[in-house]
Amino acid sequence: MEIKVLNKTDTEIEVEIKGEDHTLMNALKAALLTDKAVKVATYDIVYAGISNPILYIRTSKSEDPIDALKKAAKGLADECETFNDLFKKKAKAKA
Repeated sequence: MEIKVLNKTDTEIEVEIKGEDHTLMNALKAALLTDKAVKVATYDIVYAGISNPILYIRTSKSEDPIDALKKAAKGLADECETFNDLFKKKAKAKA
């Protein structure tokens, strides 16, 4: 995965996330929208399977959009780790 910042202001950012698809982008968008400082979080994939997704975030003046993205990504990683731990425990109990 490679991330390229296309545009950035104090409250907005557009980033291209190379090699990803709707799976990560939907989860990331949902995580971003749980942050009260995030006013808009959306993405576009112009040509599915060919184009890289472009993520757009707009925040209130109280939060930098890069910080919002970092927080959302960490939240997703933590959620996946929790799921993985629970799954391993349940799978071990069934074995």
